[in-house]
Amino acid sequence: MKQLTCYAIALALAVPATAFAQDSNVDVFFARGMNSKEIRSSITGDQGVNYMLSVRRGQVMQILFSTTRGSCYFNVWEPGNPDSAIHIGSSDGNEFGVSPTKAGTYRVQVYQMRATARRNETCRYSISFEVTGEGSSGRPTAASGPSEVAKGACLYKIGVDAAIEQTSALRPGYWEIIMQAKSGNRKVACTVSDSGVIADWVEMR
Repeated sequence: MKQLTCYAIALALAVPATAFAQDSNVDVFFARGMNSKEIRSSITGDQGVNYMLSVRRGQVMQILFSTTRGSCYFNVWEPGNPDSAIHIGSSDGNEFGVSPTKAGTYRVQVYQMRATARRNETCRYSISFEVTGEGSSGRPTAASGPSEVAKGACLYKIGVDAAIEQTSALRPGYWEIIMQAKSGNRKVACTVSDSGVIADWVEMR
């Protein structure tokens, strides 16, 4: 009985702390013309972060992870399979690659183990994402431009009379819209979803 009790305690301490906490979600975007991005951040206690990265079918994806303080890990779930991680950082290590990718959104969870989370420790980390290759969407042909809802959300947020100069597809359902104020030299880049949710806003000048 004592042996079983010790085993149960050890198993509980090995469970990711985020199994008991609410993770925050972060969409990963690459700057125009780039195919990689590095993020440096930290988590404390039972905090967790889900990085959401959308890719096309047939691409090559690489994830590299390192810590500068504390001990934390990352797991990966592929599109269409939310119940079983394809990479467990605590046992599989700090590198992950897949080729070819499936079309859709990969979820990359950064977390601490239960034992360190209970001590409210902080882990500082760096995680980098790289996606190469053209691939194919694996879906019906994408829309030729952002929805009217997306354009309206950006034009409303800028707060002045402005014109749309350029639109660029970033990933399925997301766009970069460049706007120029009709008076003055203000120029803004708005990253927005077809449903009108603004994910990024950059004052270019």
